Amino acid sequence: MNRDNLGQRIKSLRVQRRMTQTQLAEAAEVSADLISKLEQGKRLSARLATLMGIAHALDVPIWQLMGTQPGLVAAGEDQEMLKLRQAVLNLVPIDVEAPTLNVLEQTLARLWELYFDGRYAQLSRDLPAAITTARAAVRDAYTGDVPKAYGLLSELLQMSAELFTHLSHTDLGHVALLGAMEAAKASGDELLFASQQATRSWMLSRQGLWGEAGSLAVATAREVEPVLSSATIEQLAVWGELLRYANLAEARAKRHDEAADLLGLMQAAADRMGSDRRSRYSVIRFGPTMTAMRAVDNAIQREDYQEALRLAERVEHPDRVPPAIHSRYLLSVAWAQVETWESAKAVATLLKAEAVAPQTMPYQGIARSTVEALLPRRRKQRLPGLAGFAERIGVSAD
Repeated sequence: MNRDNLGQRIKSLRVQRRMTQTQLAEAAEVSADLISKLEQGKRLSARLATLMGIAHALDVPIWQLMGTQPGLVAAGEDQEMLKLRQAVLNLVPIDVEAPTLNVLEQTLARLWELYFDGRYAQLSRDLPAAITTARAAVRDAYTGDVPKAYGLLSELLQMSAELFTHLSHTDLGHVALLGAMEAAKASGDELLFASQQATRSWMLSRQGLWGEAGSLAVATAREVEPVLSSATIEQLAVWGELLRYANLAEARAKRHDEAADLLGLMQAAADRMGSDRRSRYSVIRFGPTMTAMRAVDNAIQREDYQEALRLAERVEHPDRVPPAIHSRYLLSVAWAQVETWESAKAVATLLKAEAVAPQTMPYQGIARSTVEALLPRRRKQRLPGLAGFAERIGVSAD
């Protein structure tokens, strides 16, 4: 298959599964006309949620439909993934000296920074040793320190799960998260366990399993729902994160009324926060900015692109969220600009997203979809910067 021709990939996979265009459209909950236009090359891309639905109907991972490959873009990925896999599966001899828990905390903070900067290659190199030393810390911890040691191990495994998911190694991601949840239970920290259910919901959404993702996040949010008048920052942050991922799943599943209700609860939590604030359980700051960004995405999922761009003007401090999340938000805005035929603005937004988190771009399916939608417009519009951006993320501009 031609990796740069979405329509050919869809047709080839559909024929392999002996499906008609109508059958694929029904399974993906899209129109048969859309499938036909994609396969004929009359339409070169679609919303990421639509593509995920098509991938789910074809029973293939989204990266295969998008024509990308799983894993790191940088060289040496096989060896790095092998070491991380071995560490997650506890196949590495724990023959290292245990660090102090303070040192391990500092290591964890540094690795979260790498993760949210989108520096996945460096993170892949550093995580295996950190996991092994965390296991040593659990082994050697004094009785009173055992819960904290398990908590730190849990977060490192959670980070591994999220990294594997970004690199399209979803099965390994779920294995890592199971280990993280076991460690969280051993720590006795209910909020930590709940935060990992939020991660699990996000991972399911990444696979197009929106119903399961939404149900999990909503159920966990109910279990930890705080009394707003007396809630701690930690309680609000975890509850807010669960609501965020529940909202994402419901919006992707086109259950817009449910998504709106969840956004209202997010807003209540953000109002109670008062500002964007970081908690022990959430490396990212939860608050008004994250809630405003979700409102933009909800409008995009409703295909109300003008409203999405109007709401985007209200997101006052997008730089308060980590670069990887800020960049992903900008990619959503660029898609809305494509849909409203503001092509030059869309290119400018793509370039801004790249400047914020350059190393995440090759892993972002929405960046690829947006570029593929914009490239044919060069016949009638000058779009400087688009061809270079396309090449940098692996899309042929010819």
